[in-house]
Amino acid sequence: MSSLTSAQRNAVNQFVAATGATSRSAATYLRSNAWNLERAVDDYYNSGVAAPPKKESKALVELFEKYKDPEEPSTIGIDGTINYIQDLGVALEDPVVLALAYKLDAPTMGQFPKQRFIKGWQSMNADTIPKMKKSIESLSADLENDPAFFKEVYKFTFGFVRPQGQRVLPLDSAVEYWNLLLEDKFPNEDVFSKWITFVTEEHRKAVPKDTWNMLLDFVVNVLGSEDGLESYDAEGAWPSIFDEFVAYLRR
Repeated sequence: MSSLTSAQRNAVNQFVAATGATSRSAATYLRSNAWNLERAVDDYYNSGVAAPPKKESKALVELFEKYKDPEEPSTIGIDGTINYIQDLGVALEDPVVLALAYKLDAPTMGQFPKQRFIKGWQSMNADTIPKMKKSIESLSADLENDPAFFKEVYKFTFGFVRPQGQRVLPLDSAVEYWNLLLEDKFPNEDVFSKWITFVTEEHRKAVPKDTWNMLLDFVVNVLGSEDGLESYDAEGAWPSIFDEFVAYLRR
């Protein structure tokens, strides 16, 4: 995506908003159709890769229209997202916002493409703010009580908050979202604090995807195990940062 022109990136965003496809699929179909958006969308549906979209819920369309970006009407932008989340009665810094973004397949912060917004809420059988609030309550409970769902949301967060065109997550952003998502997953506050001190004062590097993903496994399967650090296998397939952190804890 980083090699695309501004016009091509705009076409990709419009394709995604119209179909709910991934950005990679959008770029593939647009390239094969000489970047003609209409032909690319037709090609996408005629290929059999995706079924034609379900009939849109009138209530969801009207709700989307309330929050859409006036300059990019196929998407709810940053301002609309803030207003929408507030109308749902949720604090912007609540982890459930990330769970909602995951369920609606939002491509990045502050952006809800129309088709994904409608498809996501249809899958949750919610088409009004009161129904959506009930769904938010369920998502919040799932984050708390379903480790598999939490892991999916946690892994999704890396790509969701990562700057466009970057392969790694800036360290300050990683720390911000670790504080939001992982503080209570560590065995205790002291160990979490040591992790944050280690990455900010000793390691001091941006965070790649494998480190982000495997931190949760490290916390659950090593730090949270009965044997704690004694269960850590330095010969295992851990990124080197975890070898360094274990040595840091053992000082």
